Amino acid sequence: MHASSTASNHDATTTLGGSLWVLSGVQFAIAQFVVAAAWSPPYSWTNNYISDLGNTACGDFAVPHGAASYVCSPLAPVMNASFIVSGVLVIGGVLLLVAAWQRRRITAATICLWLIAGLGKIGVGLVPENTNINLHLLAACNIPLESVASLLLGVAVLGSHKWLGLIGIGLAVLGFVGTLLGIAGEVAGPSLYLGLGPGGIERLAEYPATLWRFAFGAAVAFNVARTRLGWIDRALSARTA
Repeated sequence: MHASSTASNHDATTTLGGSLWVLSGVQFAIAQFVVAAAWSPPYSWTNNYISDLGNTACGDFAVPHGAASYVCSPLAPVMNASFIVSGVLVIGGVLLLVAAWQRRRITAATICLWLIAGLGKIGVGLVPENTNINLHLLAACNIPLESVASLLLGVAVLGSHKWLGLIGIGLAVLGFVGTLLGIAGEVAGPSLYLGLGPGGIERLAEYPATLWRFAFGAAVAFNVARTRLGWIDRALSARTA
């Protein structure tokens, strides 16, 4: 009875952790569309950065080495709240999923990186780009950190869940490419944005890790549910035999 109860609690904790990661991506996506829709003139998904959605002032704004563009986000508090919620959900998901990960150096490093990345997301929401750009950019380092964390987690699960691991590694590489092109474009010129614009290339850096968290969280929750349902089916079959 005790073992069964412990296993049930472990499954519930793991499922909740995976669900938090799924929710972090879903709410982040919804917030961007809702906040962008309130812009006038329209928000540009290619020329405006994600952080522009959380900018609390109206007027021309430019990041260091970037071109100035008009920014006015009426629902900036909604976006900044989404950044913070995303960070909290990432951290909460990691803490709940820890029990399901094997005790290895690579998973320990992965956990630390996800926790730091989550804190960075919270920082992005607490310090909008127009209030303190240097501190905001420091917090925005959560983007490349997430790519590293995604790569390590993909490698960690590669042995037991090959396709899930390969997806994680592939998305991490895509995130790295987006980050490198974004930095190179700011320094060497916009031609390195590959026609995606500064906002599009930032999304190429950011979105892969968000997709990976969604995929990993959903896979974990689904796997636990399938295991539990399989156990119930076997129990019912034994009773009716």
